[in-house]
Amino acid sequence: MKEFDVYLYGMILRTNSFLLNKKFPNPDTYNEIKEKYHLPGGETGTAATVLASLGCKIKMDGNHIGCNIAETIKAFYGNIDVDISSLTFAPNYDGLEDYIIIDKDTRTAFGQFAAYYQDYYERNIIRWNSPLEDDIKKTKVAGIDPFFDKQALLAAQYCNKHNIPFVTIDERPDKEICRLASIIAVSSEYIRDSMPDYYSDEGKIRLLQEYAKNTNALVIFTGGGGTIVYGRDGEAKKFSAYKVDTVSTLGAGDTFKAGCIYGLLQSYDDDKIVKFASACAAVACTKFPLPLNPPKLEEVLQLL
Repeated sequence: MKEFDVYLYGMILRTNSFLLNKKFPNPDTYNEIKEKYHLPGGETGTAATVLASLGCKIKMDGNHIGCNIAETIKAFYGNIDVDISSLTFAPNYDGLEDYIIIDKDTRTAFGQFAAYYQDYYERNIIRWNSPLEDDIKKTKVAGIDPFFDKQALLAAQYCNKHNIPFVTIDERPDKEICRLASIIAVSSEYIRDSMPDYYSDEGKIRLLQEYAKNTNALVIFTGGGGTIVYGRDGEAKKFSAYKVDTVSTLGAGDTFKAGCIYGLLQSYDDDKIVKFASACAAVACTKFPLPLNPPKLEEVLQLL
């Protein structure tokens, strides 16, 4: 008997989000802030919130939670079905947070992630946990973000050892974590910034074939509200994302990942996973702030 539905490992932080009254302003001009919130975010933090809303029981681990944001994290997840007992709360570290400016259709993020990873690569300061094998053994499926180097790979290896299928995101096709994954969701932004030679419709078809050289996973290239390209073994399919009246796109990609994890948990086939995850992301785009208004299962099914 498994204790948790989903194990999540990755980035958890505080997101300070600001929804503008109008479009993003030009330099040296003014715009009014319509709404502002200070709530948990990050790829893993948002996925945990969404999956709990979909009815899943979550175990979550990842980066150290600094003193400036600890109370935000503890208070929020203490009210939903997300177990944070494996997290490290570091009293002598401020913690990760970002600042997001949103104008309905676009968002611009500000943070200090380069400095965070510089501490690791240049000073050997590790501010994230090593995953616990016992946590992973107790779950049915997992979501593993690849951002934490050897520790993220270790989580993937534990999943493989105990036959726990998992979803990962935004990683190059030749990486070991991709070989072990069941689903790989890759954002258009990641392709644009990390693999620009494939940043076209034709390029994504070629990129699917590159992933197929290393993995049997379902590979999904999200389209940011446009066409989703996906497939297995290099065979490409396409799906047009659902059209909704967008309020904010913040968290849409993380919600898509959560939808993939839920589909894996429910043993959906590839086509249904893509449709379900796309519907989750579409519902998320009608919400602000997402952590206080995560998609509910009935909303996703209604859109489907």
